[in-house]
Amino acid sequence: MKMPSPENEKRCLEIRKRSKRGDHICREDMKFTEKMFKSYREWYKETEEEVFNDTVPYGSSARYKD
Repeated sequence: MKMPSPENEKRCLEIRKRSKRGDHICREDMKFTEKMFKSYREWYKETEEEVFNDTVPYGSSARYKD
């Protein structure tokens, strides 16, 4: 599987989690995540569960389901 650099991986995950929480995402960050999605589709898909679980509201028992 094609993997992003550790720095890009961390940045992408942080942006996606901020977005899921409803925080404002600037155009540059949006373009970056789109590029990451296009370049690392398999990695991006594999991180969906982490992004979901890390952004579930406090106290919620919701968990990611395939």
